Amino acid sequence: MNTCYLFICSARYWPEQEEQAAAFAAMRDCLVPEGDRAVLLRAGEAFPESHRTDALVVVPMSGAVQADILRIAALFRYVILYAGYVEGNLPAPWGERMLLRNAAPTLMDCWGVLRRIHPAVQLAVSRGALADCLLLAKAAAAFSRSKLLLIGDIEPWVVSASRDLSRYMALGVTVEQVPQAELAALYERTDFDSCAACGKIYRHFAENAVRKEPDEAGLRDACRMAAALCALLEQYQADGAAIACFNLLKIGTTCCLGVSYLNDCTGKVAACEGDLDSAVTMLLLKKLGVRRLWMANPALCPDGAVQFSHCTAPLWPQRAVTLRSHHESGIGVSIQSEMPEGKVTACRISAAAGAATVQAGTARQGKRLPVCRSQMYVDFADPDRYLRTALGCHQVFAFEDCAGPAAALARMLGLQVEE
Repeated sequence: MNTCYLFICSARYWPEQEEQAAAFAAMRDCLVPEGDRAVLLRAGEAFPESHRTDALVVVPMSGAVQADILRIAALFRYVILYAGYVEGNLPAPWGERMLLRNAAPTLMDCWGVLRRIHPAVQLAVSRGALADCLLLAKAAAAFSRSKLLLIGDIEPWVVSASRDLSRYMALGVTVEQVPQAELAALYERTDFDSCAACGKIYRHFAENAVRKEPDEAGLRDACRMAAALCALLEQYQADGAAIACFNLLKIGTTCCLGVSYLNDCTGKVAACEGDLDSAVTMLLLKKLGVRRLWMANPALCPDGAVQFSHCTAPLWPQRAVTLRSHHESGIGVSIQSEMPEGKVTACRISAAAGAATVQAGTARQGKRLPVCRSQMYVDFADPDRYLRTALGCHQVFAFEDCAGPAAALARMLGLQVEE
């Protein structure tokens, strides 16, 4: 993502052009990374077309530039207002001189308007906050250039996911529907012994499993399917997929290992049951830099906790992994992973509702239920909120507390974050 830094002032408050230039040079050298652009403008001047980029960082240097900031901000998809006058944000003596020239009320005047009219504006009060805002803008830009495959159709029982693919396009995500036969054909053409990806995927699961219930042929077939799924994404240059996985059972294997491998070991994502909402949610988290992701079904518990389960999951160092058959069908290979304890973030986007839920919780172990193989209990900080704001069955989990950035990114994408 390319960024332009705009330093803007008015001759009414800052008439000395030499001093303006000296302030600009000092602040640019302190703040602007190599490769990004910077420009000093006076009130009323046109913004140079050559400096149009993905994101704009605005540093108001004085008063009487509010109208200019609003005009220029409308040219950019992502805008960050930076409080350069705050002590420690820029080299002395320029912060104090900006205070003297009314930069402080200018910043808040613009923020009060832009937060109502601009869909992706942020306010940074410190250098650390500016870095966080830039990461969010970068994640939003990457998300909005993403492509997902819908392999087959959304499974009929996933009633919460949008069947109108234009809903995902409205978020900036391209969805291309691919016949399931293409994945099946790739699988049939994949020879385990000559496929390097098969060997890599096999080692990842076989070397980490404490027990393997499927036979060797079954495990190799599951790795062939995982390699075929990875190859299909590369073929279409896609960032991930939602797979109608139950229809694949007639082939005699499952894609559980492939889903786990993509979500655990790559920058791509994969969702089960053709659930595009889950795939889009995973995409949002991956663009934030979250590594391990898990999509799971909920089961409500009498103590207010929620038990989550699915037949695919990340692998965890020093935690037991058993390779088993698929829970509902007894076919292929799935994962029974001992899930970690500690902080988690549960998310779900609903393209149809134009909304997202983001909730922090604490994961723990608990009684095994007769449901999907990998299981985890979650105590939400606000259990009633989970029920009140639910947007569908499946939840996507990050195994860290990233609720703040995830909610902020969802809002930047135009989604209503359910409270």
